[in-house]
Amino acid sequence: MAMDKGREPPILTVRGLRTYFATDAGVLRAVDNVSFDLYPGETFGIVGESGSGKSVTCRSLIGLLPTSARTTGSVQYGGRELVGLSARVMQGLRGAHISMIFQDPMSALNPVMKVGAQIAEALEAHGKANRAGRRAAAIDLMRRVGIPLAERRVDDYPHQFSGGMRQRVVIAIALACRPQILLADEPTTALDVTIQDQILSLLLALQQEFGMSIILVSHDLGVIAETCDRVAVMYGGQIVEMGAAATLLTRPRHPYTVGLLRSLPGTTATRYLTPIPGAPPSLVDPAPGCRFYDRCPLHTERCRTWATELLDVEADGRHLARCWRHEEVEFEPLEMTRETESDAVLAAASSRYRTPIQDAGGQHE
Repeated sequence: MAMDKGREPPILTVRGLRTYFATDAGVLRAVDNVSFDLYPGETFGIVGESGSGKSVTCRSLIGLLPTSARTTGSVQYGGRELVGLSARVMQGLRGAHISMIFQDPMSALNPVMKVGAQIAEALEAHGKANRAGRRAAAIDLMRRVGIPLAERRVDDYPHQFSGGMRQRVVIAIALACRPQILLADEPTTALDVTIQDQILSLLLALQQEFGMSIILVSHDLGVIAETCDRVAVMYGGQIVEMGAAATLLTRPRHPYTVGLLRSLPGTTATRYLTPIPGAPPSLVDPAPGCRFYDRCPLHTERCRTWATELLDVEADGRHLARCWRHEEVEFEPLEMTRETESDAVLAAASSRYRTPIQDAGGQHE
């Protein structure tokens, strides 16, 4: 996989990552030969249907997996191999160097522990400051993530916060030790649309302040279009397309990516949704060849046995697709409501209704 010319070396390098689970039905290949780079200051998106392997990929990077999982391949952070590290060593990396935000803030927080103590706990785990210093740092972090009246609310419990405010607490915990990489696993899924926009804006602002790289997992192409520099599309445990967000969303070269874009709601009432027929494949002993075969409008007999690999579709290593017919993939703009085709598609991808709300005066979201 070629490194983008003119960029700093990647802060995280993933090669041939595989995570398999032993089940009663057989071996489930949740993540199967995934490779990508993450660059300093970059927001890298991973998008796909539920069950495509997005969340397991993130958890595999930092070893947050059950005992039934087996991870192989290579994950290098700062030149250090993470796959195979002991639990004790990995614990030292989590939070201090690589942090993760989970989907549901209520389940991520301890319901019987004050939120300030939970933020301070992250600092204590990595030997940061004394008790008084950790409390002061917790209050400062709560202010930074936009929680009003932080001095008073530091002693509140999670159930006393709205969903959006709880997610801000989770973000504060994740950023307590100023990690270099933030894994955001669908951080806005459990929130209503207006609060989603606030959380995404907050993450991007904090990214600039802390100088972090972000891996953003989502099934929402609108979120990806608005926030990410590059995108990987996952299907059946594999990356099927990867490239710059603007390129991938306007000139897709894999039929699955086209299907995702065509299933988006439009900004007008004149276009019908076009769902992808069928269902995702079982990842227990998957068939050889392309895993999108049964749902693909371009499939041929060769696709059943083709040794799938990511192909360079633009001869520069920056746009890859797991389809040998990528030159035949066609995508018409969803609707021409803007000046350019790219703007039209990106507008459709991010056409969710948004109304920014200011956090002020101690009001809850």
